[in-house]
Amino acid sequence: MSAQPIEPGPDVSYSRLRDMADDIIGALDRRGDRVRVDIANQEITVHMMSPSNPHGEIVFEVGFQIRTQDRDAVLLVENRVHHPGLGLCRSADLLAMSREARERQDDDFAFFAPDVSVAVEVVSSSNPGNDYITKLRDYPRMGVPEYVIIDPRNGTVTVHSGPDTASGEPRYADAPRHYKFGDAVPMGPWTVDTSAFPRYRAPRSRA
Repeated sequence: MSAQPIEPGPDVSYSRLRDMADDIIGALDRRGDRVRVDIANQEITVHMMSPSNPHGEIVFEVGFQIRTQDRDAVLLVENRVHHPGLGLCRSADLLAMSREARERQDDDFAFFAPDVSVAVEVVSSSNPGNDYITKLRDYPRMGVPEYVIIDPRNGTVTVHSGPDTASGEPRYADAPRHYKFGDAVPMGPWTVDTSAFPRYRAPRSRA
């Protein structure tokens, strides 16, 4: 997945950035390009999507297990989560929330971050910094209650929770909880068995 920032200019409103993001997505979609769009610091970043097979399998498995445990859970794949007051919008591999929280949403552009129960990201082998740095910085700023990082490169899962601003810099207050593939991992009010999660494999050369 590659990213291309677009700078619309100074003092552009978040509402205008949203409109521009939708225009970009629409134009690229008509060309057959699958993209995600993030907004931060009055800048739009376009991510060209090329998810691997393990990435898709893990996202599906997490969503399937949560839905099996809780028929009222709402699962959203490759959807946007935002905080308009901060001018922040990020695209998540998977968002999970309660039906009640879903019914509170009044914005089709993105889901209000504090209403989400958990955001899940499966680390891309080509751009791990987006999950370990960028989103780990912005999700607590936006008020996402819990952030789960699943890393198929080394077979680990890290759970961050408790957004807090006491230090002056928004971050997750709780010490991250570390798991390995094979563990039962609490994600929000649900628990996910990770024993079937695939790992990334080195590409094989074809003669």
